[in-house]
Amino acid sequence: MKILNFWMVAIMALSFSTTFVSCSDNDDDTNLAKEIAGIYNGYSVGECNMFSDYLLGNQSTATITANEDGTINLVYKSGSGDFTLNNLKLSSKSFSGSGEVAMSMGGGTGSSYDYTLEGSVNESKVLTLKANVDIPVPMGKMEIVFVQGETPITYNIAATYQYNSSLSISVMGSSYGSTDECKAVIKRASDTTVDITLNGFANLTGGGSGMNLGDFTISGVNVTAEANGTYSLSLGEYESTDSTERAITGESLSGTIAADGTATINTDFRPGSMPMAISAVFTGSNTASAE
Repeated sequence: MKILNFWMVAIMALSFSTTFVSCSDNDDDTNLAKEIAGIYNGYSVGECNMFSDYLLGNQSTATITANEDGTINLVYKSGSGDFTLNNLKLSSKSFSGSGEVAMSMGGGTGSSYDYTLEGSVNESKVLTLKANVDIPVPMGKMEIVFVQGETPITYNIAATYQYNSSLSISVMGSSYGSTDECKAVIKRASDTTVDITLNGFANLTGGGSGMNLGDFTISGVNVTAEANGTYSLSLGEYESTDSTERAITGESLSGTIAADGTATINTDFRPGSMPMAISAVFTGSNTASAE
């Protein structure tokens, strides 16, 4: 009888131990869910076959709410689509899920596509999110990344300025031609610098047409945010190579991007061994409404 009682007590003890561990695990999950719950503000960038490092939303939000069972609900407003997932299980402070999202770019309601999403929150409560959306070609699968924090200013001016555009050059104050078949392509290089490619020198009419100038890129242009939504461009000396493989020695660059998307870019440069600097002035807009 004593032996029987011993085994009954042992089995009961084991049962209580298992139950205790189970409750403890559930409490841990619930605590983790509550720890990462909150509203996260940031911006969203996208990449697909047609573009990369493209700002999809400069005021994106991700809202995480905790459920009593230790799972979480996520609402991620990317700026081009709202991703909503419920009852996501946590693995440490990481999670993943899948669903369907209506994508729109440039306003309006777009088509719906399947997606997968994964995310995590680190010890400093910084959220990382990445969604992969299955969009047919030509776009192809789009990767959307949420970045917590303020949007770098260079995202706000990265674009192609090709509408209502003009490019003119002069030497020592004398005009050497101009063209409206031109554009400036501004790409983000860092949070505070951009690369600017000036296109259209081969289309100049007037004295400049005989110079055989090629298009070239000016790297590392500094960007500064000014009042009323204007951005200033500045750079001292620079070196480049134009599309004819001619060396370009730049003396300076200055310019502005207005709040309405109109760019004005001025640069002085010497192509090859030319002793005198050429002054180039480009103006153009990144929106068709400027035409």
